[in-house]
Amino acid sequence: MATEAIVAMTTREKILLENVLDALDRLFDRQSSVVDIQSLLLATSEALSSTCHEPLLRTAERELQTIIRSTTSEEERRDRALLVTNDLRIDLAQKLPID
Repeated sequence: MATEAIVAMTTREKILLENVLDALDRLFDRQSSVVDIQSLLLATSEALSSTCHEPLLRTAERELQTIIRSTTSEEERRDRALLVTNDLRIDLAQKLPID
């Protein structure tokens, strides 16, 4: 199944999704904020709105919006963001070819 997704994936989709995966790594490494990731997910979901990737991107983006609006500490927001983007991270890691 993952092989089929790779074959059908356009170069544009691959580049955009690799950017998302890299951004999620930067969130984990504390090099990006939750707001940075939410903004990237919003832009990417709009750019890929007619693809099979859009629903998972949108779901994660909306969940991050909720986290951003919370009154918790930045560290707690980051921890929650890592949890809500975990499914997206797994999905992208499975779909993207390893170079």
